[in-house]
Amino acid sequence: MPIMIKRSILFLYIFVLYSTIVSAIEPVSKNVEIESNVTEDSNIIETQYAVCKISTEELVANAHATVTKVLTGACNAKTVEARFQKLEKNLSDELQEIKILLRTLMEQRDISSKINDTIYRNNKQNVKFNYKIFYNNHNVSPRQNEINEFNYTIKTESLNKSSKFFTYYWEIRDFEEKLSKWDRTRFERSSTFYVGQPGYAMYLKIIPKYFPDGTVFISVGLTRGRYDSFVKWPFSYKIQLSILDQSLEEWQEDRPSRIWDPTALCTEYFWKRPISIGEMDNPECVGLSIPRNVILSRLPLVFRTGKSHSRYIWNDSILVKLVIYL
Repeated sequence: MPIMIKRSILFLYIFVLYSTIVSAIEPVSKNVEIESNVTEDSNIIETQYAVCKISTEELVANAHATVTKVLTGACNAKTVEARFQKLEKNLSDELQEIKILLRTLMEQRDISSKINDTIYRNNKQNVKFNYKIFYNNHNVSPRQNEINEFNYTIKTESLNKSSKFFTYYWEIRDFEEKLSKWDRTRFERSSTFYVGQPGYAMYLKIIPKYFPDGTVFISVGLTRGRYDSFVKWPFSYKIQLSILDQSLEEWQEDRPSRIWDPTALCTEYFWKRPISIGEMDNPECVGLSIPRNVILSRLPLVFRTGKSHSRYIWNDSILVKLVIYL
């Protein structure tokens, strides 16, 4: 038999055999069974089972397969749940701590507010009580200690030890009557005072109604004195005037002038040596103007009593302060 015919018959036989085997294979189950178990260390063991059956006229066979996996870390459902529970507990604890802190801060704020209110009330009562003491002792101004220490004195400045200044206080009494009844031509002159010994003789002057609106004018000038032959002329020291607030120290608002320099103001006529015969006083070159409403300004309502009292009027008197920088 020719070789080609033999090969054809063999190929046909193999093809028939293959077709028979393929048609005989029947899968028993295409589903995979999965079983999960938890170990002592909280890991999960997952086991998968598969079964396959082959059946022909000459052969019957079963195949079994088993696959086992251990799930750990983030894939572990129990571990994930435990971590969520821990996170929830931590958040709850932190929120509780925040609540406690807020409650403590609010309690401290309330306590601090009560303390500040108490201090404020006590201070206000003490200040008002001090005012009542001053009012009861009606002849003593709150500036009296200052007057006793500095009036007619020459002091050294604390910041500049080489600089000295002279201070003089002038009390003008019955001021409200002068303010209301005096016309524009009337004035009051202080007594003559000396700027040291030997020193310049000077005076202050007040016109209670300098302008028609009632503006008060206070001026300073030179006058004839016993030491005129011992001092240098013309007068050249800088000058400042103030009307003093006669409230307690923490409430005082004095009304000072600017500092005047005689060498730059007016002419030598005002600062020369006063003549020895005739008029004693040189004319005034500089002065301080204070509006009437400022002089009559009142203390804060909480410090008022039944007696009449303004910032600048005490016992119907005002205080004028003169400073000369030597």
